Amino acid sequence: MAKLKKREDGRYQKSIIVGKKPNGKYIKKSVYGKTQKELEANINALTNEINSGVAVWHNDISFLELSGIWSDQYFQPESEKWKYTQQTYLKNHLLPVLGAMHAKDLKQIHLQTIINKLASEGYATSTMKKIKQIAEQIMKIAVDSDLIVKNPFSGVKVPSIAPEERRALTESEIDLITENWRGTRMGVAAMIMLYAGLRIGEVLALEWNDIDFEKRTISISKARIVVKNRPSLKAPKTKAGVRIIPIPEVLYEVLCSVRKKRGLVCPDVNGNLMSGVSQTNAWKSFLNHLNECAGGRKGSGPRKPVIVIDKITPHMLRHTYATILFDAGVDVKSAQKFLGHSDIEVTLEIYTHLSKFKEEKAIQALDEHLKERKKEPEIRLLRAL
Repeated sequence: MAKLKKREDGRYQKSIIVGKKPNGKYIKKSVYGKTQKELEANINALTNEINSGVAVWHNDISFLELSGIWSDQYFQPESEKWKYTQQTYLKNHLLPVLGAMHAKDLKQIHLQTIINKLASEGYATSTMKKIKQIAEQIMKIAVDSDLIVKNPFSGVKVPSIAPEERRALTESEIDLITENWRGTRMGVAAMIMLYAGLRIGEVLALEWNDIDFEKRTISISKARIVVKNRPSLKAPKTKAGVRIIPIPEVLYEVLCSVRKKRGLVCPDVNGNLMSGVSQTNAWKSFLNHLNECAGGRKGSGPRKPVIVIDKITPHMLRHTYATILFDAGVDVKSAQKFLGHSDIEVTLEIYTHLSKFKEEKAIQALDEHLKERKKEPEIRLLRAL
């Protein structure tokens, strides 16, 4: 038990244990009072704060300790998935480098080095921004508590990494899927994404009672999410996500051929929501099936597989649907509704990109045509000779 001490300024002082550091050493804090009664009152108030989970600050607090305080007392996630994602970023990218360091010793260069490494490894700009945001929020606790003067991470620069350009499927790829969707668990899901533009999470949450075969529409009101490989259902992020989509004839025939009275349209092997692992395996199996249909083959033993198709992702099917809408002359407002975009700028960006692409193809076709016309007189001359 720490002894009571009277200071030269007349105040009474006592040091009490308020916690432990990551290395096991005790954290002590000095409490003061003009009288012994006031000192005891201050000690009791501090003890109550500790017991209530209120943080007790100290000058050599580590980034790891601050991150724990941030997680417990400051971070209010919108969903379990977002909480899991944030904690994953913290655990995998920040704590291994910054965890043991004292807050007062952290500099901009420490986080900048982490960000630069992530950029060199091809991480998306949005991911790096989220990691920086977490680190800033944690250090803001130290700033607000007067442990440091300014946030060392506020000036960290996040490189702008251009995302891979999303492409639509070629006509041959569309035909490959349309003609060979049967035979795998993801075949129906692929056709729904291709001809109705649903997101993969929306497809996997889709139930047969969401499909109106008389009106030929699909109602979207939920999506499947996965946290720690455990699937669950949630409402769309925005009101725009709740929508009704028309079913074109080609998709209508597919749905009629596999129609059931109830349950999920695209379940796992047990009839339940697909987990993340189930989805990955099912999609891989679907791509292998398409590859074989296109003339490729599986690998077995020492024989390597023959891959004759490009990798196709679920989002490429949705992007292809947007292209189909554009080619069909569907107006931007209707396309926004069908795609479930909350911001029409997102739809406009897709339409603008497609328009530019069409123009470039048209110019290229014109150039090729003029080159051929230029050759015609030469060919006629050679024939005359």
